[in-house]
Formats: sequence, structure tokens, C-alpha cells
Amino acid sequence: MLSPTTALLGTLSLYASFALSAPSYPSSAETGEGDQFDYIVVGSGPGGGPLAVNLAEAGYSVLLLEAGQNHTSKPSQQVPALIGQAQWDEEQGWWFYVKNYSNDTQSARNDKLVWEKPEGGYWIGLDPPEGSTQLGVWYPRAGTLGGCDTHNGGLVVRPSDWDWNNIVDQTGDESWASDKMLAYFENLERNLFLPPGTPGHGFSGYQPVGRGDKTLFENEPQILAVAQGSAAAFGYTNRSTSTDFDVIAKKDINEPLPDRDFQNDVYQISFKKDEQGRRYSAGSRVNSGVARGLPLTVRFDSLVTKVQIDDNLQATGVEYLEGRSVYKADPRYTKNNTGIPRTATAKREVILSGGTFNTPQMLMLSGIGPASELNKHNIPVLVDLPGVGKNLRDHYEVGVIQEFANNFTLFEDCQIPPGGTVDPCYEVWQKNGSGPFSTLGFYQFVLSTSSVAPRGERDLILYGASSGVLGHLPPYVNQTGVLTAGNVFTYTVSESHSRNKAGTITLRSSDPQDVPEINFEYFTDGGDEDVQGLVDGIEFTRKIFNSIPGFNGTTHEVYPGPAISSQDQIRQYVRDEAYGHHAAGTATIGGDNDPLAVLDSNFRVRGVKNLRVVDMSAFPNTPGTFPLISIFMLSEKASAVIIADAASAQA
Repeated sequence: MLSPTTALLGTLSLYASFALSAPSYPSSAETGEGDQFDYIVVGSGPGGGPLAVNLAEAGYSVLLLEAGQNHTSKPSQQVPALIGQAQWDEEQGWWFYVKNYSNDTQSARNDKLVWEKPEGGYWIGLDPPEGSTQLGVWYPRAGTLGGCDTHNGGLVVRPSDWDWNNIVDQTGDESWASDKMLAYFENLERNLFLPPGTPGHGFSGYQPVGRGDKTLFENEPQILAVAQGSAAAFGYTNRSTSTDFDVIAKKDINEPLPDRDFQNDVYQISFKKDEQGRRYSAGSRVNSGVARGLPLTVRFDSLVTKVQIDDNLQATGVEYLEGRSVYKADPRYTKNNTGIPRTATAKREVILSGGTFNTPQMLMLSGIGPASELNKHNIPVLVDLPGVGKNLRDHYEVGVIQEFANNFTLFEDCQIPPGGTVDPCYEVWQKNGSGPFSTLGFYQFVLSTSSVAPRGERDLILYGASSGVLGHLPPYVNQTGVLTAGNVFTYTVSESHSRNKAGTITLRSSDPQDVPEINFEYFTDGGDEDVQGLVDGIEFTRKIFNSIPGFNGTTHEVYPGPAISSQDQIRQYVRDEAYGHHAAGTATIGGDNDPLAVLDSNFRVRGVKNLRVVDMSAFPNTPGTFPLISIFMLSEKASAVIIADAASAQA
């Protein structure tokens, strides 16, 4: 039997005819040259999408430029369980190949490394054909309305208080304090599963937050057993013997307890899902704004190539290419995709929300960045900002895969039957928003504290799925072995607040259609501590699997496998196989005394007027465990700051 993930990914095209409706947008033919707007927002992801709507709600005219198209009506963006399909969809994806190490020998030890073969085509993993060239590790981003919010899990986990308070410490700006940032979360959330009035939550915001139907997990004996083993590993004996998922796993991972960031426990997964069981992304937020007739203009297929900056170092607008698949990260790109040059003017501000990879690229192409890097590509230096493209960070992740005696059954009926036309799970989801497709295919979180945790805060989060997960693998991977097994369970160990800040984004060329060089330089800063944290996580995961009640001797580890047992062996496994997908920090907020600070605490690019950055690149550290909701909170704060500044200027 195929794994649930493989079965779902294999049916990508079968759901195309079930696309749901989205609001109509004007075509590019209805737009003019040199248009003027109060604000231009570049990028429609979790930073830019909500920000553009908020500014339009405040009555300002906003142009939102999106390099991709609107695919929010696709089932892969609507159905929670189909998130993997969105990552593999060429129409939605920007596919980067990144370096984890500068050392090619170390890089070659990664079984997720992609090589280009001499005769063409790709090889993934170890022992490539002689003469093959390293491309890097596949790092999928989303080139579509809503950005990466449309292809990730939509997990809603507030960051630790330290993530906000650290910005206060660096900038002296008390408005970033964690208690003040909590208010933004409460304002945007519409919680669907906790009693109204539960402290620390919102119940009337635009962002619905739900969870999976616990009875589905309770009725799958092996999924239930893993949850029980997770509680047992912490010593929660009474909870580990319960068959009630609400007892085994706590409901509220975002409960604002004084010691929340120091609690080790098992939690149910909260994620972005509305009352009809549909995902609600940043793209959905933009659709809502357009449908309401706000002064919001959205242009698709619009790759921003440069911020226009006048002689007074004031941002006045942008230049962009109008055209489909004009960026080389788009897997459909061809050299004939050149685009039509266009411009737009901002009467107030330009706001970059292109994300950790693309925002620094846009800044450097505009003459803002390290002078040495700009000079290398003959780009006139307008503002020498050494921190642009520096401080690239990520969460480290590694997997532990356990084989069970029987196949997992939650998704076993989620295939179109012979002679049929509709997947029965899709039919149930479409009718009433329930069933397996209303879940993520992830079942619980485990939060734990390693022996090297910064500040003693819990720094490990495990998320479990009944499939073989080695990391992010491209759609052309050979689906064999553990990737197709239906009887395996993966706990992915993710490490928060990693110490490394040595990664960089640099330009390959001055061509805006080119992709930048991305090098994370894994484990350069504090590497031994970060490796040890992941080692601790692997050992705790093994403790979980060994604590599963009633399965003694019937399960065994298949990855990395029992042969990887000593501390040194596990450390090498971590260095070889760690990966990430929460890149941050390449245009960071910082204090006036920080030479690498790109932004002040009000998101303003240093040295340039009327230019701000609002996206994941602004964070000094990768926030929390899953940073998605942190970006939404960041966007809400930026909206308040920008609107207040506009009101002050008008007074």
C-alpha cells in the first residue's frame, strides 16, 4: 500500500476539475502605465497580503504586485490534507536550490541533495553518476497569491515571548513587547474550537483557526498509540493510558501561561481552517478585500525588478516585468519569457514583502546593500547597507521514522475507486468540511527542552505524520522504499532559536530574472550546541517510540536506523541530513548601533525614505517553532505603524 502522502500527491491532477470560486480581478489589459497609488506593496504572502488589505481598509489606494497568479481556488490550496500537492504544483511553485554548506564534500553526504546529470536530468541523493554537478537542496517557495502561506501547513503556534522581547532589547522600542504583540494575535484570530472568551485568543478576527477532528485520530489505533507514547515519554502516566485525544494532548498550544515557553508537553495541532473546513491563507484575505470593493488593485504576473529612488534617496515607485513565469525559480521559465517593462508610482510609500530570499535581492538590485556586493555586479551604490542579505537563518530539522506492523488507515479510503470519478474523502470534505481531508495529516505536536536550550526555554518541537518524511523532496524524486510505505510514522524534530547566523543571500548577476545564491552555512555559529540539541531530540523521539503501549517488539526504527546509535554517529547524521524551511533574517530589524541592521523598529529601510520591509526577512531570529502566525502578527503591527504615520503626516 502507498503511504498516505504518496497516494495524495499522486492524484494531483484528479482534483483540477473541482476548483472553487475566487473573486474576479481586472486583467493586465485593464491597467495603465505609470499608475499612481498611495502605497505599493510588493508580494502577497503573510507579510504583504494582510498589510495591503489593512491599508486599503484604512481608505488608502494600494497596488499589490504579485509575480505569480491566483490559485486560491485550487483544491490543493483549499483542502488541508493536500498541502503537499501545492508544493509540487509547477503553476504555484518557485523552486530554489540552496547550499547548506560551502564545502562540497560535506554537502554530498546529504541524501536530499539534487544533482544535474551530465546527459541532463536530475539525480537525488548519494552516489550520483560521474560528472554530475551539485545543484543544491530543493527549497520550495510559492510564486502565487498568498505566498508560502498557500503551500505550508498553516500551523498556528505563537512564538515565544523572547522572540518579541529580544527586538525590544535590540531597539529600545517597547511597542514590540510580547504582551503588546499578543494583542495583534487576539485581533486577527477567529478561534473555532475553544470556548469564547478564552484568554489569549480572538474570536472575531479575519483568520479562522481550527483543528483536526479528534475522533479520526482516536479511531486509528496506531495514531492513538503514538500519541499515548508521546505522553508516556514525559511521564504523564494517567494521560498516556487514556483513549480520549483531549486528555492525551492539550488543546491549546497558544495558552498565555506565565511559564508557557518552559512547558514540555503534547499538544493538538491548531491550523488555519475556516468553518467549512477550508484553508484560509493570506491569498484568501486578499480575495476578501477585493470582493468587498476596497481601493485595492492586484496585479498578477508582475515581477518587481527595482525600487525607483530619487536624488533625495526617497522611494517613489517600482519597475516591474509583466509576464508569466519570468523568474528563473519558476519551473516553467524559459529564456523566451522576457516580460513587458512597466512602472508604478507610490505617492506615500513602497513596501517590500518578497520574503527572505527575494526582498534582499530586490534591495540590492535597487542599489541598497553591501557596497562590495553591488560593485561586483556594476550596480550603482545608493545606500551601503552591509546587512542586506546577511544573517540568513533557519530552523534545523531531522526525521526519525518508525515502522509498524500494520498500515495506517486514516487515509486508506482516500482514493478514487475503480470506475468512480470522485475521491470519497474529497466528497465528504466538499459536502461538510469534515473527514480525513479536513486534517493536515499531522496529528500532534511534542514540545521539549534540550540539554543546550537557550535560556532554558523549550527549543524542540516534534510533529508527527503517518508517512515517510525525509525532508522536502522535489516531485521528480523516485518514490521508493520508506517514501511509499503505508506502515511508517515520522516524527520530524525541529529546533528553534538555532544559533547560526552565517548564511547569506548574494546576487548571481544584475539580471532581476536570475535567482540569487543562497548559502545557509549550516552549523557555523554555535554548531556543536545546535547539533547536540537535535541529538537530544532524536533520542527523545526514540524514547517516545519505545514508550508506545501494547506495541513492544512490533515496531522498529528504519531511519536513521538502529546502526546510528552512538552520540558521534547521531551527530554526524544531523550534520549530514538536517534541513529547514523557515528561512529568515536577511533584512533584519535592529538597533542604531547594529552595523548589520537593515531596518529600524518601524520597518523603515535605513538611509532611504518611504521604503519599508514587512516580511520574514525582518526578523532578527527565526521566530518560534512554526513562524507563520508570527509573520501575520508582524504584518498587523506594521499596518498599525504605517497607518499611524500617515495620520500623523496628515495632521
